[in-house]
Amino acid sequence: MAASSLKPRFTTLPKASNAGLTLYPIANGAESVPRDLVRFLHAEFSAEIVRGGTYPMEQPMELDQFASYWFGTFAVVAVLDLDEGEDGEKAKVDEAGAGAGSGAGGLREGRNWEKVCLGTFYIKPNYPGRCSHICNAGFLTTTAARGKGVGQQMGEAYLHFAPQLGYKYSVFNLVFANNPASIRIWEKLGFSVIGRVPKAARLANSEELVDALIFGRELGN
Repeated sequence: MAASSLKPRFTTLPKASNAGLTLYPIANGAESVPRDLVRFLHAEFSAEIVRGGTYPMEQPMELDQFASYWFGTFAVVAVLDLDEGEDGEKAKVDEAGAGAGSGAGGLREGRNWEKVCLGTFYIKPNYPGRCSHICNAGFLTTTAARGKGVGQQMGEAYLHFAPQLGYKYSVFNLVFANNPASIRIWEKLGFSVIGRVPKAARLANSEELVDALIFGRELGN
C-alpha cells in the first residue's frame, strides 16, 4: 500500500480516562507537518538525548537535521483528540483525516503541542536493498504523555502501519537492558530477544556499560 494513502488510526487511552487519541501517518516529509510541531518535537527529542538513557546520540541534532532524520521516510504523530480550552472546540476529523483548520485533522499550525502532542515514531528500513523489507523504528513519548499508556498505543500503531508499508519483519537494534518499561511493551506486543550486545552503551543513568537487547518480530497476520 502506498504510504500516502494510509489513514489516521483512532484509539483511546484507558490510563487517561479513555481520552481519544489519533495517530496521524506522515508520508510526505517534514514539510507536510506544522513547523511549530516540528520545533516542539525537536525540543522534546533534544531533551531526551541530553538525558542520555534511551538513544545512542551524545549531542542533540540541529532542527533541520532532526526534521530530515525523523520525517524523512515515514512517521506517525500521536495527538489528543480533545483540545477544549485550547481553541474552544474539539478537532473534527473525517474519514480521510482532513479536519477543521489547516493541515490534516488535528495537525494544524498554532495548537498547544505541549498539551496535545503525546508522542511520535518513525519507520524506516533497517537494512538496504535485498533486506529492505526488514524495518526499524524510533519512538519518542513527550512530557505530557507520562502515565497515560501512550507507549503501548504507539507500539500497537507501529504493528498496524508497518505491514501496510510492505515490511515483513521488525528489528529493534538497541533496546537498553536497563529500560524495563520499553522491554515490557515489546514483550507484551509479541517481540522476543533475538540477540544481545554486551556493554553496548555509555549511558547517563548507569555507572557501568549497559548491554543492548535486539528485539525481533514477524509483521502481519
